[in-house]
Amino acid sequence: MESCTYAGTTSYDGQVSVQTIASGATNDRTVDVLARVRARSFGLLPWRYWAEEIGTWRDGAMTRVAVNNRYEFSGRILRQNWDVFTASEKGLMARRVQGKTEADFERQHPGFVSHWDPSSFGVPWLPDYPKAPPERRADLDLPKAEVAPGLGSPLALAFYWVRWAPPETRPVPIFLPGFKHDARVDVSVSYLGTEGDGSRHFRTAVRHPQLSEDQTSTGDAWVTADHRLARVAFDARGARGTAHGELQLDGCDGSP
Repeated sequence: MESCTYAGTTSYDGQVSVQTIASGATNDRTVDVLARVRARSFGLLPWRYWAEEIGTWRDGAMTRVAVNNRYEFSGRILRQNWDVFTASEKGLMARRVQGKTEADFERQHPGFVSHWDPSSFGVPWLPDYPKAPPERRADLDLPKAEVAPGLGSPLALAFYWVRWAPPETRPVPIFLPGFKHDARVDVSVSYLGTEGDGSRHFRTAVRHPQLSEDQTSTGDAWVTADHRLARVAFDARGARGTAHGELQLDGCDGSP
């Protein structure tokens, strides 16, 4: 098992931290990515966002991805959901647990209520998921026709799989779990060369309705010769503005 941590800053007076935990064999890998963001709108109103993505790949194929997203604005929880997408002959099939208030959540998902409080973020929740019980959400499925070879997920690509990207430019199919529309997107991963310190520089580029279809959003990664992710930078462009950020590697425990 390997665990790596990253920390940095973003627009809107933001602070961001990311942890990746990779386990399993080479041909049966689970990657857990936990991201925490704290920022301010208009320089005054505080908000926090938590995102966890637990993906499992077997022989290069995605077999399951589980996502936990939480959003708090001015101390008030606005949205929390836990989604699990499992591979089947029909594609990736979705189930969801969500709630707007703790009282509603306890009534609808009594077997899962211990995970409601944001302080529980990062505590393993998949073992309790069947007891929630989750709701079947066919509207969030990814049909079989869109499950391309090498399918990835956003956080795992940005903070884990890019570390083994070949020195070439290629398209990478990405599943955006939880999207009702446009849940599949192909991003371009470009190799921009080797820096003076020996690190490889990669850039991803994407246009998407949830961002901007007119302007390109980008993410940059610098990968060392021993497959460590030394630095990540992003430039997200959308209809309501832009956001920038940069994270540095704090350190890793375990072997890549």
